[in-house]
Amino acid sequence: MSLRKRHAPPSRAKARGNAVTPRAVEVTVDELGARGDGIARLLGELVFVPFTVPGDRVIARIEGRRGDGLVAALVEVQAPGPDRATPPCPHFGRCGGCSLQHVGAASYGAWKRDLLVTHLARHGFADALVDPLIQVPAGTRRRATFAFHRSKSATILGFNGRASHTVIDIDACLLLDPALAALIVPLRRMLGEVVAAGEDGDVTILAADSGLDVLVEADARLDLFDRERLAAFADSHDLARLSWRRPGAGFVDPIARRRPAVVSFGPVQVEPAPGGFLQPTKDGENAIAAAVLAGIGPARQVADLFSGCGSFTFPLAAQGRTIHAVEGEEAPVRALEAAASRAGLKVTAEVRDLSRRPLHAQELKRFDAVLFDPPRAGAAAQAEMLAESGPDRVVAVSCNPATLARDLQTLAKGGYRLERVTPIDQFPRSAHLEAVAVLVRHK
Repeated sequence: MSLRKRHAPPSRAKARGNAVTPRAVEVTVDELGARGDGIARLLGELVFVPFTVPGDRVIARIEGRRGDGLVAALVEVQAPGPDRATPPCPHFGRCGGCSLQHVGAASYGAWKRDLLVTHLARHGFADALVDPLIQVPAGTRRRATFAFHRSKSATILGFNGRASHTVIDIDACLLLDPALAALIVPLRRMLGEVVAAGEDGDVTILAADSGLDVLVEADARLDLFDRERLAAFADSHDLARLSWRRPGAGFVDPIARRRPAVVSFGPVQVEPAPGGFLQPTKDGENAIAAAVLAGIGPARQVADLFSGCGSFTFPLAAQGRTIHAVEGEEAPVRALEAAASRAGLKVTAEVRDLSRRPLHAQELKRFDAVLFDPPRAGAAAQAEMLAESGPDRVVAVSCNPATLARDLQTLAKGGYRLERVTPIDQFPRSAHLEAVAVLVRHK
C-alpha cells in the first residue's frame, strides 16, 4: 500500500441527502473510531471529529452525515485529553497520511491492535488468540507513490490531502527511508523541467537493495532533450533504474537502467517490474514472512496465492518446499519465474485471476498448505473453495481486518479452526493494519 491516499469528494447529490445545518458545538470525545476519528455524542447521535483523542473537550463544526453519525471539523481543543501528543510532522492535518500523530504511543498501539480484535469478534472470533502488536518504526518506508501537479509557476509534489485530490507539497516525510526522502526535492526540480504546465501525474519510488528505482506516470510526450535530462538525472543521483509510463498504457519506457533494481526475498534476489507492488517496509515484510513460515509448519507442497513477485514464495522455497505461486498480473509472475530459475528452487508460477477463477477442489488436493495474501477486497471466492476442500493448514495475510475476518469466518464454517492472528503495523499512525492468521482443519 502506498502513502498516497485518493479520496473522491462526495457528490452534490450525496451531499444534499446528508444535509445538516452547519453549526458549532461543544463535545467531549469518548473513543477513537475505526478510521481514527474521535467519536463524541450529541443528543443521542455519534459525532466523528478528526484529530481528537479520548478525553478531549473540543469545539467542532458539524458539516454533514456519515453512516449513522454526524461529521464535524475540529475548530478548537478547549481541554486536551490525557493521551494527546504533539504531532512531529509539519504537514499533519493537511496531508492525508499519518492522521494519528496526535495520539499518545501507548493508546495508539492499543487502538491499532483493537481494530483487529473488534473485527474478529464481529465474525465469531471473540476468543481468538491475538498476538501483541508488532510495530515497524518510522523512517523505514522503502516504497511510496507521490502525486504531482505542474502549474505555470511551480511544480507541486507530495501526497493528497485528507479526503481531497489536492496535492500537499512536501520536502520531507518522517516515514520514508532516508535515501527515498532525499530524492523529493531534486525530483520536483526535474519534473519541472520535463513536464508541461497543467499536467498531473504520479511517481513511485522504491528503495531497492541496489539503489533507487523510479517510475514516473504522466501524459507528457518526451522528446530527445527530455530523455537526455532524465538520463542525466538518473546518473547524477545514482539511480538503479528510471522508467516512464503514460497513464493507462501497459508499456513502460525504460529511460535509464544503470543496474538491476533488485530486492531480496530470503536468500533470493528478484528484479520487480517498475512500479510493482512490494510490502512497504523490509521490517514489516520480514515480520510477515516469519509468521507465515511458522504457520505453514512442516508442509512440503504449498500454494502461494496472490503471490506478487515472491515476497513469501522464496522464503518458503528456500527451506526445501515445492511452491506453486499464483498471481493475477503477468509482470510479477515473470519476475518470480526468472528469479526462481536463477536460484534453482522448486517453484512453479501461474498467471490467474483468483477472484474470478479460484483454485478449485481438484487443484487444491495436491497441496499440504495454502498461503493467500489478497488485495484489500480479500479472497472471498478462494476462501469458499478452501472451506470446501482445502488442505490441513491455511495461512492468510491481509492488509484489511474487515475482509480478513470475513474470509476467516468462511473458512471456519468449512471446518477450520483459527489458531492465532499476528497484527503487524507497518503503516504507522494510520488506520491501516497488516495481519497474519493461521488456521488448521479439524480432524
